[in-house]
Amino acid sequence: MEFQNVCTWLVAIIATCASSVTVQVDTAVKRQPPGLKSPMKVWWAKELTPDFHIAGRLTERQIKYASEAGFRSILSLFMYETNDGGNFGGEYLPTTAEAWATAHMAGLQYVALIGGNDDWTSIDTIQRFHDVLPALRKPILLHCDRGYTITFVTLMHMANQTRHNSSFEPKIYSHNFYKITAAMGLDFTHDDMKEVVANVTGEPVVEKPPKHNCEPEEWRDFWLAHPISKNWYMGGQVRKCDVKILEQTGFKAIINMRLGVTHNGQPSQEPTALLNVKDEPTTYGNSTTPPRQDLKTLETNKINEHHSSDYISKKSRINYETENPLEFGDDIGYNEDAEEEVVLKTSLKYYHIPIPPNSTFTASMFSQIRDTLIQAGQLGPVMLHCSDGRRVAYFGVLAAAIHEGHDLNWALKRVQELGFEVSPDVQPDVYKMYCESFEQSHSFKNEEL
Repeated sequence: MEFQNVCTWLVAIIATCASSVTVQVDTAVKRQPPGLKSPMKVWWAKELTPDFHIAGRLTERQIKYASEAGFRSILSLFMYETNDGGNFGGEYLPTTAEAWATAHMAGLQYVALIGGNDDWTSIDTIQRFHDVLPALRKPILLHCDRGYTITFVTLMHMANQTRHNSSFEPKIYSHNFYKITAAMGLDFTHDDMKEVVANVTGEPVVEKPPKHNCEPEEWRDFWLAHPISKNWYMGGQVRKCDVKILEQTGFKAIINMRLGVTHNGQPSQEPTALLNVKDEPTTYGNSTTPPRQDLKTLETNKINEHHSSDYISKKSRINYETENPLEFGDDIGYNEDAEEEVVLKTSLKYYHIPIPPNSTFTASMFSQIRDTLIQAGQLGPVMLHCSDGRRVAYFGVLAAAIHEGHDLNWALKRVQELGFEVSPDVQPDVYKMYCESFEQSHSFKNEEL
């Protein structure tokens, strides 16, 4: 009987790969890859709609990154008073006044909605959210402490509009709300929250809504991560301050898929994010073009000529950044050795699996790294990262699917929910890798039987 089941799975995989695929996803709209115009800088923003993107509490650098990526406004759910400056792994988190000043310098609108002791689940908060939106330029980066409460308020605003405005799109009903939040790794299934959802939507209480399966439960302490499934998470470049937070949150391993200082015997440092500098795909120069971090090149690639030098720091004499040590950058670009050194000082296990950014993805490539990925996943919560999340999304979803016994359709659905579409027409190499890898995986099971 088991042999017949395996054969049935193989037939289904072959049939799926031979035909066009329609994937039903649990998102409000078809998500785009995270980060708008700068995935390397804002990979951590979670898209609800093209106008609404979710984040946790922002550093001043992240506020500037948001502007450079194309956001036009920031809405903070909470006000952070003068004595409420915080830190994230040692990185300072500004008060509302400081955040407003930074946003203003970066050309962003900035508004804080309610006080820290106000009821964020109330109809009044949803109404305040609704009232402030017309004055804000879009797209908007919406944030709270960890992305949890602002997601609720935003989706409840959309649900309220769905109920009272027949032309509103995208429509959010109770069942949409629970599917979307579960896919984001957020849990609003407590009885008191279900009552609020029912009150806003005007629908009956959903008795058994879907719930995420993320481990650990409080993964949101590292809100930047994008949950894949259970203990698998993905994202772009982590910072020095993130490493300690990952350890404290309960993560057990980091998998880094960026190239090292050298690759196959050749210099291979990837670009690093720099304030007021355009993202570029290459680091090194040639006979006619200087390296990316050459001062002349940086001058040419400035995003905004009119920023003052204070945009970089009070001590800076220029209005663009030349290095970014916070994200393991040196005078050339990203330095993988520096990241490894920091991670190895913690209890986290470190895996370096270098994948060139412009690779053609193949089943052979996955088979070479599959055992390492599964080994890392067996340790507990694991954070996979590259520069912008793309490489690790493709491999992370596939590894999680095989590790947890999911099928091809699950993988195609999950990777699209993360913003990375995979189909015969979009990323066909990744699609082929998925099909062949699942076929090989089930062939192995067949041999074991």
